[in-house]
Formats: sequence, C-alpha cells, structure tokens
Amino acid sequence: MNKVRKQIPYCTLFVLMVCCLGCGSKKEVTESESVPTNGLQSYKLDIREDKIPVADLIQSIKITRLEETQESLLKAVGQVEFHEDKMIIPDNRGDFYVYSKTGEFLNKFNRKGEGPEEYSRRTDFWLENGLIAIYIYGQSINRYDLEGNFISRDRLNERAEHVYPYKSGYALDMHFVYTQDSLKYSLVTVDNEMKLDKILLPFEKYPGVRNPQFRNSFFTLDDDLFYLHSMSDTVYRITADSVVPFIHYDFQEDWYFQSGVEVKPRFSEESQRKKQAWFVLNHIGESHIYLYTTLGPRMDYDFLIDRETKRSTSIDWRISPNEKLDFYTIDWNGDEFLISLRSSHLTNLLKQLDQEQYSFSEGTTLEEIESSENPVLVSIKFK
Repeated sequence: MNKVRKQIPYCTLFVLMVCCLGCGSKKEVTESESVPTNGLQSYKLDIREDKIPVADLIQSIKITRLEETQESLLKAVGQVEFHEDKMIIPDNRGDFYVYSKTGEFLNKFNRKGEGPEEYSRRTDFWLENGLIAIYIYGQSINRYDLEGNFISRDRLNERAEHVYPYKSGYALDMHFVYTQDSLKYSLVTVDNEMKLDKILLPFEKYPGVRNPQFRNSFFTLDDDLFYLHSMSDTVYRITADSVVPFIHYDFQEDWYFQSGVEVKPRFSEESQRKKQAWFVLNHIGESHIYLYTTLGPRMDYDFLIDRETKRSTSIDWRISPNEKLDFYTIDWNGDEFLISLRSSHLTNLLKQLDQEQYSFSEGTTLEEIESSENPVLVSIKFK
C-alpha cells in the first residue's frame, strides 16, 4: 500500500426528539438530527482518470529536517501538532518528541505503562491549552505537559473508536459500537463531567465486524469540528445541536456501500474483487482537499480537489514504474500541504523539480538530511 497511508503504518436524515436515559442519575440526553442543508458540497471522483505526476502539480516546496540524535530516532512521522514555536510528534512506541519549528530536537518522554498516570494504549492525541491530551482506548483521557509530567485524568468508560474535544466536553466516534451497552448511534457527545449529552447518527444494527481507521475520524477547520467515520463517503459538520452533512465524495459505481449493501465479515475482500472503494481519508483545507482511498494492493488513489471549481486531479506519486515516494500526509496549513517523507526519497523528489522550486528551513541542509535516517517534513504549495 502507498505510504500515504494516513497513519496506516508505513498504511442520514433523522428526527429530533428528546429522551431521558438512566445513567447513574437522571440526565436529559438529546437525540439530534442530521439536517438537510443547501451548503452540501459534492465532488465527483473518477478512479479511472489519468494520473498526473506530482511534480507537475507542485509550485514549490519547503523542507525541514528533524534532527537525529541518540534520543530522537524516528521511524515514521504520521502526526505533527504545533504549539507556539514547537512541534510535537508521537510514534507508535509511546514516545513523544518535541522539536523546535526549525527541526532542532528539544526533548522526548514516554509514560507508557499500566499505572493511573500512564497510558497503556494511545489511540488519539491532541493539544489542550498547551498540554498533550491522550485518549487511552476505553479508559480515560490523560494530560501531560511538554516535559511529560502528568497533569490530570478524566475517566471515559465508553469504548469509542476516536475522541476529540467538543464544546466543554468531547465528541465520541461510536460507529458500530454500542453506547451504554445498548444505544446504537455512530456519534455521541459527553459533557465536562464525561456524562452522555447528545446522541446522533443512529445505525440500525451491529454487523459483527469493525474496521476502525487509524487516523482520528474527527478534525477541525477554522472553528468547526467535522466527522468522517470509516466506511463512509460523507463528511459531517458538528454544530451546537445537530450534525449536518457537509461534503459528499461521489465515487459513483466505484463505491462499495451502495444503497442496500450491508456491512458483512470479509466485506473488504469483496470490495477488492469488485474493485470498489469502501473508505476514504481526507484533509480539508481552505481551498483544496487532499483525499486518499485504496482498492487493494497497488491500487492506491490520491486526489487533489479544488473546492471552488470542484475539479479533482488524480496524483501519481511514483518515482519509478514500481516504486512510490514513501510518505505520510499530515495536514493543511493555509494553502500549503504538509507531508513527512523518507529522507532517502527526498533526492528523488528534488530531481523532478527545478532548483528554484524548493527551499530549506533555517538550519536545514541537504547534506544533513542525506546523512540521517529520520524523515523530513515537506510543505507543498500546489499550483
């Protein structure tokens, strides 16, 4: 699989009603509706269209090294969070690395363990007022400062696939997971006391199979929170009291979950045989969307979508007929798209560009990158 794996390792309209649920003490829980909106954006995607070499789409890039020391040996970089002049990078071993914005290594910590001030299984992480917040699957949200000192903990008993801050509480991805052992809603929210608040996007039955995505299904743009669960081609915008369909990715007959198709065990194998997409990973920017899907081994598709013209372009990331650039997508920063790239592949990318198309951050040199095994950060401005 293409290493744009989006943190896959180097891989509805409903009625408003109010109901009371017994959850310890009496609490009013609001069942909210996904409401129709004239603002729904739909983008047609054609997996058969000719792919355009990525070099033909690049206007410029800026390269930032990630300093390699005995304490900062990075295998892959799939997420970067920015705080003031620092970058925070997690890995899959439980380490958190703190770098300066120009790539100097500052410190790292690892609090992996079974204790109440440790994390046994990190599912998601984000920043809350300069603190690192870590969702430990089915257990709690722990917070640490940038030195790794434990600050606080909120218990969370629901086995949410993903979690993200929402108002004074949190939004929980409960797609095909029972809430409170019986409620069937893909999206629920909890308040600042971690008590159930809103229940949204009901599903009919638990299919007996789950395919959670590795990237957090919640993401932000400006001040809005969005939700894209696995096995869906629709992005929802979460408002104060409802969830609104916001973007639809239209694969037409190339989408597996057509009307009436149920989720069954081994459905992904069937989708491969039919050469149909069943999930998407997306990064929504102010003017463009970067989208990825796959139909199976060596059948990866990356699209750059212009949100104004609705034109989509299929991207070819190959550096040879049988090899692609080895990278992870990170996110948009204004009109620039950030990826991490295997350092040994940087030269392959630069060979496809004119010298005036690339530059280096302060302190970064090509010589240092070529002598390091740490990935590099590449900020891309597309034409």
